[in-house]
Amino acid sequence: MKSAFLIVCLVAPLSLIAQLSPTKVTDYITVSLPSDFRPMNEQEINSKYVYTRRPMALYTDYGVTVDFGINRGNNQWTQGDLTILKDFYKANISSLYDEVSFTKDAIETINGREFAVFEFVAIVKPEEDAITNESALRTYSYIQYTIVNNQTLVFTLSSPYQHIRKWKDLAPQIMQSVSIKKNFK
Repeated sequence: MKSAFLIVCLVAPLSLIAQLSPTKVTDYITVSLPSDFRPMNEQEINSKYVYTRRPMALYTDYGVTVDFGINRGNNQWTQGDLTILKDFYKANISSLYDEVSFTKDAIETINGREFAVFEFVAIVKPEEDAITNESALRTYSYIQYTIVNNQTLVFTLSSPYQHIRKWKDLAPQIMQSVSIKKNFK
């Protein structure tokens, strides 16, 4: 019985890796996503997101609860600005939520390109004068930023907090698979 449990514990993480499938997002960007992810349709995008610039890509699971997206930032940065960009976006992330607990705040090299990487749990509290009796909304997010041709590319994976056990291991695998061709336009 103990050996069967040990095999399950050793094989389960490998099955998470096996679930990832290479996905060509654009002619210049590929990423490995879970096999049950699919592009979001217009109705799903419009019901979940408000944006000033349309994302390059948005994917979701079949329950439409966990999302992966790629976006271009509005600000122009030069390649040497990644440390400043990281501090800028950390402050920006912190201002979007009532509480943020960062578990990762780093610059990492992924497939030959430097990224500012953040992993965090965020809480949005209901308004004190709200009519409904809602509880605080907790989310788990893994976001990474890079600069390509003076443009910021943003890669985001977000999940409801109750699914953090699965995504805490899987999100870094997905983000480590991001590949951007050198001739990106």
